[in-house]
Amino acid sequence: MGIQTRSAREKFSRLRQSLLHLVNEMKQLVEPFFSDQPVIKGTVYELRRKCGKPGCKCAQGELHARMVVSASEKGRTRLRVIPRGFLVEVQGRVRGYQELRRVRARVVVIHRQMLQVLDEMEAMRREEIAASDKSKRSNHGKRFSKGE
Repeated sequence: MGIQTRSAREKFSRLRQSLLHLVNEMKQLVEPFFSDQPVIKGTVYELRRKCGKPGCKCAQGELHARMVVSASEKGRTRLRVIPRGFLVEVQGRVRGYQELRRVRARVVVIHRQMLQVLDEMEAMRREEIAASDKSKRSNHGKRFSKGE
């Protein structure tokens, strides 16, 4: 029989359009995951510290500066010094990782929305089998009305 009322058909059409929009957004979002370019988990920043030598310039306040990547590994924060000359490359790889994480978070949201739309569409299409009432049975013991 299908969806009968005009308002229900219009709602079903809006749900289909919404689902298509979400699918198209998902297709565009996952594009960065097809790349094979390496990424680095973490955050890049400048670390300034004292070395501990009494005669060093850092003892008078001019701290030593190094660029590092800070990342969580097995629940602990680890710092990795970025070798001189590799800062731009490392920053690009860290930005790549951060973009993947943002995309992944958006994919999770879209996935939830898609499931909600699919559930609504399914509920609108679902019909129940008629109760087992002998008077409603047609030929050969079927429990469905004519045309089903």
